[in-house]
Amino acid sequence: MARVRKIRREPHAGMNHYVVDANFLANRFIPVVAAPAGLQHARIEACRQWWAEIESQVESRMARVYAPDICIAEAFKVLAKKYYEDRWFKSPAKLNAARTKLRAAISTPLNTLKAKDRHIKFHDVPTTRDVVIAVDRFYEVFFKHKSKVSLPDLIIVATAKYMIDFYDVPKAQLHIVTLDRQLREGTRKVQELPKAYDPTISADRAEVVFV
Repeated sequence: MARVRKIRREPHAGMNHYVVDANFLANRFIPVVAAPAGLQHARIEACRQWWAEIESQVESRMARVYAPDICIAEAFKVLAKKYYEDRWFKSPAKLNAARTKLRAAISTPLNTLKAKDRHIKFHDVPTTRDVVIAVDRFYEVFFKHKSKVSLPDLIIVATAKYMIDFYDVPKAQLHIVTLDRQLREGTRKVQELPKAYDPTISADRAEVVFV
């Protein structure tokens, strides 16, 4: 088994940067008790443990969270699916509570934006021309490695590469967090990409990764 790369809660320099996918983002706002007992319950709990670590780092200004705009839209879709199809949310009020918390998490008050020493916890990343062009290239790369990933997943890896190339984010401190196994495995075969973690896999659980 490949050695899991650790994430320091307090990096030696700079901070951690987390690019999150839609399911991981949505799971932050799904109560553990709403998930069916067993596997799904454990998956939500594993995501919550990761979010506790990330939020602690964000509060201490040791981390930032990013999500491509398409993943934010998909996160709202995930929450809706848990009510309309999966029946995890037992009432419209419970669905709306989760939606409200998601909206609050991804929004930044105007006063915060205008503050001199502003602390922006969540960053939405637009799908720019450079990201779109990289999607085509990464589709070919992942295809050659026999990793089948969706368009949102390709946008995630293209966004990560964009952050490295255009914003000089150190690859060693850039972490993709996803619940997609193909995306996780695919990033381990592409040297230029940061590693991806799946909190629901035992090797990537919070108590193993964070030091």
